Amino acid sequence: MSARMLVIHLSLQEGNLLLEALAELPFKSVFELIGKLNQQANELFAPGIAPQERQRFVFVEAELSLAIKALGNLPYHRVHALLSGLHQQIQAQLSNPHSFAASQEYAGL
Repeated sequence: MSARMLVIHLSLQEGNLLLEALAELPFKSVFELIGKLNQQANELFAPGIAPQERQRFVFVEAELSLAIKALGNLPYHRVHALLSGLHQQIQAQLSNPHSFAASQEYAGL
């Protein structure tokens, strides 16, 4: 059975905050996720796209868990809005089995 994939919408600023949080964890545990996020960001935030516009990032559950753990290590006042948004997005997808499922094109990310 493959890992469940979740689609999370992030702005460029939120993505940068997430990368900052991941950079505080041991490199060995985050380098693949950082590379994956950078690859997706380079494709999604092409020139001409407003940085405040949210884009779809695909995570497997373990990656999202690691990202949330990393955010939890930063000061609350910097991450509370992002964590709240992540919580809402995750709950919406997990509570609705018919919600958007990541397409096969993302399976290799």
